[in-house]
Amino acid sequence: MKALRALSAPLLAFLFRVCHAQLKIIGPDKLESQFPDTHGVVYGTTATFGAPFYGERVLGQLVYGESKGNNHCTESDYDIAPPKASRNGKEMVNVVLVRRGGCTFVTKVAVAQKKKAHAVVVVDKETSDLTAEQIQKIVMADDGFGAQVTIPSILISRFDGQKLIDAIRREPVVVELAWDIPQGEVVVADFWMSSGSSESAEFLERFQDSAETLKHHLQFTPHFHTFSLPPGAGFNHLCAASIESCESCKPTTAKYCAPDPDGPGPITGGDVANEDLRRLCIWNVTAKRQSSTGAHYSQGFWDYVVQFFHDCSLKASKEDKRFGHKCSLNVMEKVGIPVKKIQQCISQNYANFMDEQIEQVAWSPQALRLNGWRYSGPLDPETVLKAVCSGYTTPPQECIQLMNVYSGSSLGWSSALSGLPTMLMVLGSMLTCLGVLFFLYKRHVTMSMRKALREEVMLEVQTQMADYVPMEDKGAPNRPALSF
Repeated sequence: MKALRALSAPLLAFLFRVCHAQLKIIGPDKLESQFPDTHGVVYGTTATFGAPFYGERVLGQLVYGESKGNNHCTESDYDIAPPKASRNGKEMVNVVLVRRGGCTFVTKVAVAQKKKAHAVVVVDKETSDLTAEQIQKIVMADDGFGAQVTIPSILISRFDGQKLIDAIRREPVVVELAWDIPQGEVVVADFWMSSGSSESAEFLERFQDSAETLKHHLQFTPHFHTFSLPPGAGFNHLCAASIESCESCKPTTAKYCAPDPDGPGPITGGDVANEDLRRLCIWNVTAKRQSSTGAHYSQGFWDYVVQFFHDCSLKASKEDKRFGHKCSLNVMEKVGIPVKKIQQCISQNYANFMDEQIEQVAWSPQALRLNGWRYSGPLDPETVLKAVCSGYTTPPQECIQLMNVYSGSSLGWSSALSGLPTMLMVLGSMLTCLGVLFFLYKRHVTMSMRKALREEVMLEVQTQMADYVPMEDKGAPNRPALSF
């Protein structure tokens, strides 16, 4: 029942370790010396769109094109030169610097991507006074068109950025990009969501295989985006996301709410908040701790959320098929969740659990934190899995297997070679079957040809005999004529 709070000490330590996107200056040395406190490392915040190079080191040359007046928001606004082919035998990528402002982050990075950028560093506005520490708390948000961006990007302070721009104007600058997640034997994944969010539900469904494969190598803990009504609002607990959607609520002193998923539709924020609470209890009741790793894993939670997504639609007209309490009970019974224990958990813990959700708010309604580090990037299972696997001190074999599946090769060379005898046997059997089929076909064709030939001969004989006129035998008038 207390599994949500029962993390072991090593796991709790991760929750307070924060790592950010970093750009390490490789050369020139005099530029590196301008960052003595960080030993040549420039820290920033990673965009919530694009795909960072998790667990990798990317060598690149910084390039900067002077804006012609549109602040790096259009392709024609600036020109960039291609980077040098390599440095010390290592191939370099194109890392483009642009100024913040004039358009959204997505537009700015998308323009650089079209100009063949492999990564983008956005330098804060020239009028900004934000320090590097403050910049790391800024969210480089998606404007709704981030799906078009496939490269990573970071935002750095204008103080750090101006040093880089000044250096680029004088000579080539080589940097190393890294997105390092604090590592450990177990990866702690905290995921903030709403049970009424289709995007969250789709991610959980697509990530289920990875979670079930990693099991106790991954401490996956659900959190929910909830909030409280103002004091004295007079609506019942777990009621609604807004006063307008809660006309039928009975006045009480309770306060817990969640976003309304369908506006004027039949589902309220209260339905969502109640579903959030049920899922918290399902996780707490069914999660099991492995003594060797200290991590908790709940098979029941994954079975439930995926089945609920399929069975309980936001748009269904029938109550037992629509998002809500009745459909939830049906799903729990279907996947084997102990309904009575869940109801007992709700009655005993609803206030504590919901208060925790309000207190442990994330930077976004849908957010992922890995080993205490804010994940940035697309919420697709492959990119998230790559980030998760980079968080292990020694990646488990399960990570290698899962990544091989995504790379299109579920079997390595050793596995392929070990299966060679079986492959040869299958191939031999197939050749034998083909040989038998060919023999039978040849025999059938031969018999058919012989039959056709006999019929043609008989037909020819009958034709010839039909034209034959028997001669009369005068010496034997009573002798019958020959017939065929």
